[in-house]
Amino acid sequence: MNRSTQIRAEVVELLQPATLLIVWGDGHESLFPHRSLRESCECAACVDEWSREPILNPNDLPAGLHCTGFERTGRYGLNLTFSDGHGTGIWSLDRLRDSCPCPECEGSRS
Repeated sequence: MNRSTQIRAEVVELLQPATLLIVWGDGHESLFPHRSLRESCECAACVDEWSREPILNPNDLPAGLHCTGFERTGRYGLNLTFSDGHGTGIWSLDRLRDSCPCPECEGSRS
């Protein structure tokens, strides 16, 4: 199976209470906790553009943080919006697939 099929997001859904489901072109399913997505945002408001050092302090995020919506950004990513008002980050599908938190994917990265 080629990489473009693996990173094609066939289904994207916000699940309750705070999980993002992506079903990939190869049938693999990824479940991302909303909080971990927000904490890993790489936009200029969350990460210094030059040093790549985090600006966002995860301790400052509200306890009940959740994703309130998403938009597809071309064929390469998702723009996620969160209950804390944040909505400027784009998560590339490539990055999301590479960071899938399922045991199978985590084991292959070790």
